[in-house]
Amino acid sequence: MSAARNKTFEEVLTEQVIAFSESARPGEIITASVERLFTDVVKEVLSPHSSFGTRIKEEMANALPSNISNVMALPRYNDLIVTALKQHLSSAGVTGDLLRRAEQAIDEVLRDEVIPEFVSLTELLDAFIQVHQEKAAERGWFVPHITLMEGGSARARTIHVLFDAEPEIAYRERHGLHERTRSEMDYSNSLSVRITGHTDRGFESGEVRAAMLEGQPIGRHFSMTTKWQKLVAALYFGASKLIIDCKEDDFTYGNE
Repeated sequence: MSAARNKTFEEVLTEQVIAFSESARPGEIITASVERLFTDVVKEVLSPHSSFGTRIKEEMANALPSNISNVMALPRYNDLIVTALKQHLSSAGVTGDLLRRAEQAIDEVLRDEVIPEFVSLTELLDAFIQVHQEKAAERGWFVPHITLMEGGSARARTIHVLFDAEPEIAYRERHGLHERTRSEMDYSNSLSVRITGHTDRGFESGEVRAAMLEGQPIGRHFSMTTKWQKLVAALYFGASKLIIDCKEDDFTYGNE
């Protein structure tokens, strides 16, 4: 039998090309290249200097309230922007590891101040009373008017927290009310709380679904300058949960 002839360079190269094409490597290379391509495209599209980034800046500027200087004092008003950005990334089809890294970057940039997970109703109303302490002393008010009303259903229990600085007696005398009871809209401030659970100490807690501040819906009232107003904003905008840890008659101005 004659010795096998030496293969030509062309034959060796052909065999290697065939072996490579039949392996998993081409798919791995293509996958990696496509990932790099999409990553670069998304980075370019989301760049602050791109036309898309410029439009986002314009839309965010138009969406902010005119008296933004007051709102920015609110702990992590940035959470509103964070949520909007994450929702936009998700709806744009950005998924997987790229979405995770994008969300992580957003959180890293905007994590300076943290909205509390829970807000005590006692703390909120104490802060409200403190703001009106001087007026109460001048007018001889002993107690604010605070009402806790239950609503909703067994499946969706709701508590309405209604409160005014002026005592109920003074209010009724000033408005000539005798038999008629006050409606929720007659109160300057109100919180509608959907109960979602209990704390370790057994107090009910829930989400503030609607709020009225000084006679205006919170969506139209952005002058968040006092502690109690900021706490209400944290409950409504920041999704903190309110702990119902007091009763209606737990509060006084201490002027007796």
